[in-house]
Amino acid sequence: MPRAFLTSALAGLLLVSTFVPTFAAALDSSLDAYVGQQPEALLKAKPEFAKAYRSAVGELDFPAWTQRLAAGKRAERVDINGTAYVLTSACSSAGCLDEHLYILFDPQSGRASGLFYLPPASDDPGDTRTAFSRWYGMPADKATAQAIGAFLLERAATDAQTLANPAKQ
Repeated sequence: MPRAFLTSALAGLLLVSTFVPTFAAALDSSLDAYVGQQPEALLKAKPEFAKAYRSAVGELDFPAWTQRLAAGKRAERVDINGTAYVLTSACSSAGCLDEHLYILFDPQSGRASGLFYLPPASDDPGDTRTAFSRWYGMPADKATAQAIGAFLLERAATDAQTLANPAKQ
């Protein structure tokens, strides 16, 4: 009886160890389908992305440009607390200095969440516009929501600083 148990346990471990790399490879290939694409192209060509995005923003009162996502950054893979996501961002056509929308998409769950970010005016150190930024589609799990929120806020602040103070060549 113990020998049969050990044989079953060993077979189970072998099965799990062969499944995990296969699952990881499948996840990487599903992310690759999004990486490098502009946000507008994702809305048009990836119905699962468009559905997740529209569901996340719902009836929020965002500017009209957020329906098209015409100007923005190409999607990239990011890892937050061990989970792989697709991150893309879009902005108003006014040079991305006034409004920015970050979209974090999880192809495995089919859910999107993000941040509509209002960066502070670079010429006014007391500007409080950032306080009016809005989160959308955040997960119910508090720890996950906090990790995503911290990641997106840091990315938004870094991007705003880079745009406000471009490197001199």
